[in-house]
Amino acid sequence: MKRYIISLLSANRVGIMAAVTTAMDELGANLHEASIAVIQNFFNIVIAADFPEERDPTLIQEHIEGICNAFNVDVSIKDPDVDVPSMLPPEDCIKYLLAIAGTNRPGILRRISSQLGQDGVDIIDLSATSSSDGQTFEMMIKVAVPKSLEILELQSVMENICSDFDVSVDFISESDSAIISSQSQTRMFKL
Repeated sequence: MKRYIISLLSANRVGIMAAVTTAMDELGANLHEASIAVIQNFFNIVIAADFPEERDPTLIQEHIEGICNAFNVDVSIKDPDVDVPSMLPPEDCIKYLLAIAGTNRPGILRRISSQLGQDGVDIIDLSATSSSDGQTFEMMIKVAVPKSLEILELQSVMENICSDFDVSVDFISESDSAIISSQSQTRMFKL
């Protein structure tokens, strides 16, 4: 079996998942992992699936596009052996949740993600929502922090970055899990 990563994006409609899984079944695929997000009524799913070794990735993409044609789905396929992600080995990092909340202003995520990138911190997952009036926001970022970084120093750097934005920043340790509630969603993060 050969693993491929498949990404699909479309306006959210009933039946998309049934179409995708039908196409995968017809191709002899076995689902390994999946993540779904619906944002502003747009559906996105990323799937890791194992296909018979002889299946050509172009055929896989065309078949999924054909079955999902009625849903106007954009399909992308990646080979993880070619497009190798650069991630910290689990033994070289500690996972945290970075909880951020406050006044909603442009540039906050750019500044935070730029600093995390500079420090070699990997963003694993992110969930963010704004209040209905758009004045405030809540964000949870799951990160893998290199063991060589001192978390209290990173906390201080993040606080300095956000100080002029009226935003709170807190790292939640690996031993904790959090239920994040907002106006539009409740999501469980486990590290």
